[in-house]
Amino acid sequence: MTSQNENKNKNSIFSNISGRRKTNYYIGIDVGGTNTKIALIDSKGNLYHLTRLYNRDIELTKEKFLSLLVEKTNEIINKANQVISGIGISLPGLQKSDGSGTLFSINLPFLNGINFKKFFLNEYNLQVSVINDLVAHSLGEYQFGTGQKAKRLLYVSLGTGIGHTFVNNGRPLIIINGISGDSGRMILDINSPICDASGVYGSAEALCGVKAIEDLIEKRGLKKKFCYSSDIIEAAKKQNDADAMEILSIISHRVAQLLVNLASIFFPEIIALTGGQVEAGEFFIYECRNEFYKLSSNYFNQYIQLIGENGNIQIVKAETGGLAGLLGSIVPFLRKCF
Repeated sequence: MTSQNENKNKNSIFSNISGRRKTNYYIGIDVGGTNTKIALIDSKGNLYHLTRLYNRDIELTKEKFLSLLVEKTNEIINKANQVISGIGISLPGLQKSDGSGTLFSINLPFLNGINFKKFFLNEYNLQVSVINDLVAHSLGEYQFGTGQKAKRLLYVSLGTGIGHTFVNNGRPLIIINGISGDSGRMILDINSPICDASGVYGSAEALCGVKAIEDLIEKRGLKKKFCYSSDIIEAAKKQNDADAMEILSIISHRVAQLLVNLASIFFPEIIALTGGQVEAGEFFIYECRNEFYKLSSNYFNQYIQLIGENGNIQIVKAETGGLAGLLGSIVPFLRKCF
């Protein structure tokens, strides 16, 4: 468990929202495929008493999971000695249309059908917000990260899967079941023999996700050097390994193609990238940015200037990182998002 002082120092970059408004306190819960994070969060974005539950370390059932959430939430509330104004929950997968919980999650199927809103309302008699995890990440970045500088933020997550959320003036664009669409299924290569987990050939997920990196490792005969995609990312970041950087350069160019397609729909001011691939280092963002400008021939920047806005589309690494989901889970209490 991280101490209060450690969290204050670690998350000081999120404490830059000015004003003399009263500071309110919330419980944020971010449920992920590997672990669940729970923390006390104030309205300025400071985190306290950060706690993690490692979902893969124990046999989880619906009842066991809810019991653990209550146990850890109670511990934080007791330590906090603050009036709690609400509970924000970030959940994976497609969300139920009534905003109560997950409709369908591949990685955590025991979540499917749980009415989190009703459960926590009954348990604590506090206002409860439940949103999709990628939407929560984007709201965290919009409120406390790079999005503070933009009206239109496109948040793109790169990992095992590929996903996005578009935020316009603080409101995420929700198309169906709590998400902004499924960019992971966007076709980048109609002739590709590689398919994603959904069976779609040549998709962004198939060509930019973790399995795409592992496919390139195998094709280049580098299995003895790199076992997993994480090995490639570490080698590129810490050692400037030529093989690793070449593979990630290929991935970054594919990502740029995806971003051009998404920019054609959303015309963002800022594109914030997050996820494992981005952790390879600044060169990944640099390669992605250059390929984006090359493919688009500066069209987007000219259009933005034509309508009277200053600057160019910025492609940056998301500032909120692994804490984005926690931070974003409470944003619906801070601004009108939906």
